[in-house]
Amino acid sequence: MPKLDLDTGLLAQLPPWYRRILDYQEICRTETAQMEALATEISAVARNFFFQTMDQSAVAQWESVFGIIPDPSIEGLEFRRARIRNRVSTRPPYTMRFLEQKLDELIGPDAWTVRMDYPNYTLYIESSARNQLYAAEVAHTIGRIKPAHIVYVNTPYEQTGLLLSEEIQLARRVYNYRLGAWGLGTGPFASEASKGAIKLPSVPSVQPALLEQTAAFVADDIAAARINGTVMITALTKAAEGSALTVTYDVTAAQADEITRVELLDAAGAVLTASAVYIPVTGSTIMKHIIPVQEGVLNNGAKSR
Repeated sequence: MPKLDLDTGLLAQLPPWYRRILDYQEICRTETAQMEALATEISAVARNFFFQTMDQSAVAQWESVFGIIPDPSIEGLEFRRARIRNRVSTRPPYTMRFLEQKLDELIGPDAWTVRMDYPNYTLYIESSARNQLYAAEVAHTIGRIKPAHIVYVNTPYEQTGLLLSEEIQLARRVYNYRLGAWGLGTGPFASEASKGAIKLPSVPSVQPALLEQTAAFVADDIAAARINGTVMITALTKAAEGSALTVTYDVTAAQADEITRVELLDAAGAVLTASAVYIPVTGSTIMKHIIPVQEGVLNNGAKSR
């Protein structure tokens, strides 16, 4: 909402003979600053009528109404606005469609998947680990709307991929001697002269068998996961479907109350993948690493998948 346009040129509204007096000039200058501050406050009042535009002081008042203690170090104003908007709009009746609308609002359209395991009374919600700032609010919302016998499991995933490509070069062997004119040891007997590439990486050539075998090799190489640089987890579930590898493991609240870094390690302890994330562990949390192995194609010098 634009700032209220008030005419703050008070000196121009005085009779001409007053404008030349220094005292009136200083009075009008002071009152002009006050009028500009008033215009700012009036605009702020209008913006604070709407959750999308309210300022930090208005957000703080709503947070006190709902008993929310914000953490400004990781929670921006936009997230705090969205959280208040979610609390105000969470009203029955509660349906699966209502939950999907809430996930669209909190996480974003097409940025999550929801699966209901009816025989085991378990609700799984999967979203990128990069979106986990909203995980605590999602857990709060689900806690309010789900039946008491349904268990909610948060499943954040981290996706990193392997890119394979092939280039074939042609070279010609050049013999560096003439009969009776080559000095032993002064140069190589023969060398290779490059004739350029006869197959570029932009032309697909890697077959599915190589991609699948690479995914299987990576699965065998991963031996453990490490949380926050200290918590080691060796109970991994690894599944390779085609050329995509999925590594899954559980993280409990006893192991960490929040996850800020996830790593996959080999048997020797070498770090294979590392990602900085923020995931609050409020209950059952299943971490999932998705590693697709695909052929990379170079388009205008940039790699794509």
